[in-house]
Amino acid sequence: MRAMILDTDIGTDVDDAMALSLALALPALELVGVTTVHADAGLRARIARRLLELAGRRDIPVVPGASMPLQMPLPPNFTWMPRLRGHEGVGLLAPAELVPSENRDECADDAARFIIAQAAARPGELTVVAVGALTNLARAIQREPRLADWLDSIVVMGGTVFAERFPFPPMLETNLNADPLAARIVFASGVPLTIVPMEVTTQVYLSPEQRAAIRGWGRPLSDALVALMEQMFEGLATLSTEAGLSDDFYQGRTFMHDPLAVYTAAASELVTLRRMHVALEVIDQVVRTMPYPARAPNCRVCVGVDAARFVQLWLERIAALSAAAAELELPA
Repeated sequence: MRAMILDTDIGTDVDDAMALSLALALPALELVGVTTVHADAGLRARIARRLLELAGRRDIPVVPGASMPLQMPLPPNFTWMPRLRGHEGVGLLAPAELVPSENRDECADDAARFIIAQAAARPGELTVVAVGALTNLARAIQREPRLADWLDSIVVMGGTVFAERFPFPPMLETNLNADPLAARIVFASGVPLTIVPMEVTTQVYLSPEQRAAIRGWGRPLSDALVALMEQMFEGLATLSTEAGLSDDFYQGRTFMHDPLAVYTAAASELVTLRRMHVALEVIDQVVRTMPYPARAPNCRVCVGVDAARFVQLWLERIAALSAAAAELELPA
């Protein structure tokens, strides 16, 4: 069993919540904690705690971290600036919990300290799956140089390694561009790194019919996930226009970027991984993950996925998790 921390910007896109649910549902993973990052880490922590409650896992610690990046995004019109899009936690949290955190800098290093402590307690055993900006990990590496030796690996959801397979604006890549300096620190850390890039993650998504089927399960956890999917569509209603995408790019698909990163940390049966050299470069003010096949490999890259089987696996695991969690809520 692989010990894992999920470092997440849960709340803006529902795929973080889908990833957290999968981390709980995969028997090969031991989720030792959740850390939150970007824009309002405190609010994101409240969202994560509520989902854990619905899954019957109040025992898992949730630690808010950095809301602001080490370095602001380079593009002046970057779609995912350090701000909320106005729907985070709606339909999931009570109204009193939806208010922005009063002091977003108060917990800036808390997640970094948690990552360091967990890695020190189990050297060589812990994987961090980073599905948001890399600020928490970068702060942890800056605070504790030994962290590179203590961590088993880092799995990053982000980048577009083979951009020709991703026919959308490079600026749509969020996690690396949300904090360019943090990305450089993590990529240069020496920790074994796996990249799960967007040209692969956009191959896995739920259809409207599958969302309707989940709604039919009638379980608190699955109901919450569907509610977040629907709230996301409202919150991102203008994003397609902002990013130069077709109007139905988000409305017709619930992308599963982050769940694929969680799966890749646990197993490889449904994905194809390739060792290769990837360098961070800034092109037209956008941080890019550029492949160099002739250079010595410095990471693993997810280059393919059996999309249909992965989506089915997620549906089956979350159905079982939702049913088991509902049973826990039944009166004795």
